[in-house]
Amino acid sequence: MTRVREHRLKPSLRLKTKSEIIEFIHDRGLVSALGGNELPSFISAILGKPWKPSARGFTGWLDWWSIKISGQSVAHVSREIGGRNDILATRIFKRTRTLVSNKIWPIIDPIVKHHQDPAVKRKILSELEVKILESIESEGSIRTDRLRKNLKLDAKENNSKFHRSLSKLESYALIVGVEDPHPEKHLHANIWQTWDKRTRNGIGRTNLSYGEAIVKLLEKTLDACVLAPEDEMRKWFEWSTDVQPVKEELLKNKTIRRAGSYLIASRIS
Repeated sequence: MTRVREHRLKPSLRLKTKSEIIEFIHDRGLVSALGGNELPSFISAILGKPWKPSARGFTGWLDWWSIKISGQSVAHVSREIGGRNDILATRIFKRTRTLVSNKIWPIIDPIVKHHQDPAVKRKILSELEVKILESIESEGSIRTDRLRKNLKLDAKENNSKFHRSLSKLESYALIVGVEDPHPEKHLHANIWQTWDKRTRNGIGRTNLSYGEAIVKLLEKTLDACVLAPEDEMRKWFEWSTDVQPVKEELLKNKTIRRAGSYLIASRIS
């Protein structure tokens, strides 16, 4: 089956080296950092079998926690890859951590620019989310703990709303975080940048409109998934109301196909 082969869901197909992982991400375009959704999964491809977060909690992570890739732990490799100049980690797909190749950045860029528009931004973001975004913009790069301190949100009672706001901004790709490679002892924190700053050297000239970019992104996402339940597509992105008419257009043009309750990339026979 195409999905098994392309998502590396057999032991004989599993990814064994860092270079293979990087090539896998660039080939697929979008890869789920963990799994449990329609995208190819970073962890599943390393294991050579389907894996997803479960109710077992940390015990489920033991399936892959001890695996070494090119002599390094999977967690270390994941952190390193998410900080590369040609790959970034964001939450545009179902608000889950998703590794995105720079081949897809020119498609996402017009969508981000649309949501950066002051009028659109005020419609989709809360006051706190706007303050966080503006603080990151003014700093250029800022670590989570300093960001909280600057906004006077470092008290424990602010934990939930602060992290919920970060997740919302990531889901629109307005901000991008990478784990600090040199944290103080016992401190794990992201360094935040805006989309424009994080991708400034990785996007070539693009003339796509917002609507055209959504068409391309939907096509590329389904291509990475190979196939997906049709009713799940409306949950993929925050801008889902703009996705529904695009889906129908792609079906009409036979860019994607319907098979029962599933949508399939047109290249799949």
